Amino acid sequence: MQLNNKELRVTAGSFADAMALQKAIGRALKGTKLELPESVSVDMAPDKLGDIIGAVLGVATSDEVEACLFACSARAVLGQDKIDRDFFEIVDNRELYYPIMVEIIKVNVGPFIKGLASKFGALGALVGSSPK
Repeated sequence: MQLNNKELRVTAGSFADAMALQKAIGRALKGTKLELPESVSVDMAPDKLGDIIGAVLGVATSDEVEACLFACSARAVLGQDKIDRDFFEIVDNRELYYPIMVEIIKVNVGPFIKGLASKFGALGALVGSSPK
């Protein structure tokens, strides 16, 4: 994947780090009323869109998920730059946080749920797009 004209390379973390990330995301999503539609659009029922936004915010604001993401990011680089907290101390790099972290999730969590993905519609499309 290209970001800012640089190649983002994400290698899966250790089994323990990837499993911890998967569990942290699961805990962040626990209790949400997330029902994934076949596709997400702005004209979907507001309550469904609200549920999706709530679930995303639950994951995005979780300190546990953040810690696990940075553990998995130890094997990620953008160009020659390692992806770590120092990378995001540069204010111009902060706009890259979510695009990079989504790729880290795909690479690390995707393999765990790939076999189940076909049963979950939109989730299957997201996981199915993860790099091999």
